[in-house]
Amino acid sequence: MEQKVRDNFGKIWPAHVSSLTQFLIDCRQVFDGDIDMFLVLAIVGDRTFSQRAADPRQSFEEFQNSTQPTPPEDINIRSISDFSGIPRETVRRKIALLESKGWITRKDDGFIVATMKAKEDLEPLTVTSIKYVARMMSVLREVEAG
Repeated sequence: MEQKVRDNFGKIWPAHVSSLTQFLIDCRQVFDGDIDMFLVLAIVGDRTFSQRAADPRQSFEEFQNSTQPTPPEDINIRSISDFSGIPRETVRRKIALLESKGWITRKDDGFIVATMKAKEDLEPLTVTSIKYVARMMSVLREVEAG
């Protein structure tokens, strides 16, 4: 698959950069220009609704209407910092901001999880990401079709 992307770089790459740029602009606006805060929440969100725990048959509508989150994977400030390369103190500050917005919470064991409020408040960004993925799927299908 990687070779197919390389062979069709001129078709795939511009669509990717254009879509990704728009998505990042939208993220920057929602997060008041703070891309690090977005990245921290994205990492927490990835562990809260992880690929290992998510039902692959679940639709977006089912995800939006669900009140029972999937079992989250453990994550803390240190692991966010180690994974992202964002300094630990910066992560700590971003976590405090995200907690004040109600977008994350700490469990009794100290691990951090995204909240239902984050899912609700950030639905427009989720929709933007769906559009990005859909555009890329369309371009990749065109490449596959020849």
